[in-house]
Amino acid sequence: MLEIKNVHAQFEETLILKGVDLTVNPGEVHILLGPNGSGKSTLGRVLLGDEKYEKTAGEIIFNGESFEDMDPSERAQAGFFFTFQSPPEIDGVSVKDFLFAAKKALDPEFKSSFKFKKGLEQTLEDLRLPAEFVDRETNLGFSGGERKKIEMASLMTLNAQCAFLDEIDSGIDIDTIRQIGKTLREFLSDKSKSVILVTHSDKLIEEVKPTHVHVFGNGQILKSGGPELVKEIQTSGFDAHVKRSSSLNVLS
Repeated sequence: MLEIKNVHAQFEETLILKGVDLTVNPGEVHILLGPNGSGKSTLGRVLLGDEKYEKTAGEIIFNGESFEDMDPSERAQAGFFFTFQSPPEIDGVSVKDFLFAAKKALDPEFKSSFKFKKGLEQTLEDLRLPAEFVDRETNLGFSGGERKKIEMASLMTLNAQCAFLDEIDSGIDIDTIRQIGKTLREFLSDKSKSVILVTHSDKLIEEVKPTHVHVFGNGQILKSGGPELVKEIQTSGFDAHVKRSSSLNVLS
């Protein structure tokens, strides 16, 4: 599904990603762990196609097609979904209208506004948001947890194939984490779908049951493994991996 090959990237002429390799297959859940500033969110921005982040080397292949000449909307049409750490407010545009427009952009043949609204109301209800949220201006005056739930509703509504979720758990309570975990399990019940999750929440990791775990540091993936790697990090922290990587870079 997604192949990331030796990707280097910079932000404002500062090199951040220094050779990232990652393959994500259908049905997999990949957790990205690492200290702040290690490159996790930058990888998501590069996958999104954010023009502020320049890919200087490497290749990104999604379902056999290169992302090289695709803008963010084309990547979304291909089935890639990205959530922001801080979802923006959109004045004057309701949640329903925003998501309906996004759905239409992905599928021009989609026309049923009434059916769409009913489905969205049910999705919000599943996330424990009142149905009236469909008519509220997108994220305007929403709490952090409400914004993250709207992101989850977007994921379910737009029917993406591969989702990059950037700290979807930040600033939310334990009940919301459980609801997000439940939504992600429902999303992943379709084994053709996959998730890349940047998180600092042990609880959310437990909820989604990852197939792969990766430790980021110094703009690279320093170590990869299964769920057991989470316990290793809980015990030893990130420093040992980051320092070991720095030592190897000096020696090379």
